[in-house]
Amino acid sequence: MTDPVTDPEPASGRRRARLELWAPVLVLVVVAAVVWASFWSDAAVESDRESRATAVSGATGTDDEADDEGDDEAAGDGGAGSPGAEPEHHEPEQLEASVRRFRAAQRRLAQRVSRQVEVAERRNQPIEFQVASFNVLGDSHTGPGGNKPGYPDGGPRMDMAISTLRSNGIDVVGFQEFEQSQYAMFTARAGEYSLYPGMTLGNKSVRFNIAWRSDMFRMVDAHTLSIPYAGGSRIAMPVVLLESTSTGRRAWFANFHNPADTARLGSNGRWRAEAAAIEVSHLTQLHQAEGLPVIATGDYNEREAIFCRFAATGVFAAAAGGSGVGGCSPPPRMGVDWIFGSTGVAFTDYAVTDTGNASDHAMVHSTATLTSGGVLDVPDDEGGTGE
Repeated sequence: MTDPVTDPEPASGRRRARLELWAPVLVLVVVAAVVWASFWSDAAVESDRESRATAVSGATGTDDEADDEGDDEAAGDGGAGSPGAEPEHHEPEQLEASVRRFRAAQRRLAQRVSRQVEVAERRNQPIEFQVASFNVLGDSHTGPGGNKPGYPDGGPRMDMAISTLRSNGIDVVGFQEFEQSQYAMFTARAGEYSLYPGMTLGNKSVRFNIAWRSDMFRMVDAHTLSIPYAGGSRIAMPVVLLESTSTGRRAWFANFHNPADTARLGSNGRWRAEAAAIEVSHLTQLHQAEGLPVIATGDYNEREAIFCRFAATGVFAAAAGGSGVGGCSPPPRMGVDWIFGSTGVAFTDYAVTDTGNASDHAMVHSTATLTSGGVLDVPDDEGGTGE
């Protein structure tokens, strides 16, 4: 019996078998290719985005520089050099509001300047007032045990003193021997006046008060000088800066009482000379520092000597007259009570008024005119200075 002959496997079957063997490999290759392509595609997209962002940022950063150089080109080609950019436009309402604000600011500036000019002109106008020096005789001199028994007590005498001030229209007065009791009487009976230092410096300094009519002047500044009195004991005496309520003009006022030679106080020539030197030097420097007028009142207990001290400065003149030009030429009539004024002060109508039983001193007084100086910085509306 013959063995059957087996037919060989067809070629198509062999190809199918090989495909089945390689199919998983091909699938892996395709998947790997897709993953690889996807990765590099995302990276390229991100890189492109970064490039675009950098380009836009660079273009924005140079807009300010490019605007000046490219305005003419943009006007000619419709802005081809800046694709998509819109020219900046101001709304008519915004422009109109800006113009209104600018004009309002101009008006405010003009008004401020106008006010400052008016104040400056007013402060440069001459101002006239009545100034006096008055030793009112201390209450202790006419009280029990006093050395002036023939005079009325302090109360009636203060009434006479106030009447003398009012009848002569005195606007500023320097008092001497103005004791505490007399200060209390004066403030209670002559309310139209303000005073410095009042009682703020005690019983000694109250004796040298400066008084001024409150409706004519107001106090701007004040200080004191330490002056040697009898035996060299120091007492604070007042220096005050007053400003006119109507014009703003300013002047310094000082008031002193230098020690006398008496049986009770002894010889005080040394202290009187020292006191005068301090007073004249300080007031001269005060005037020269700011150019403000200075007026000094006082009982100096000297005649020719104190006049020549003030006249020698070339800055001060006496309301009583006299001259310091080419030497010292005192006025023909003089007492121990004086009114001196610096450059910028003119005196007229000097008078020595008898005060009867009000005091053992006459009241010396004069019309004073501030002719120059006395102008300080004019404050503007915002608290600064406009001059």
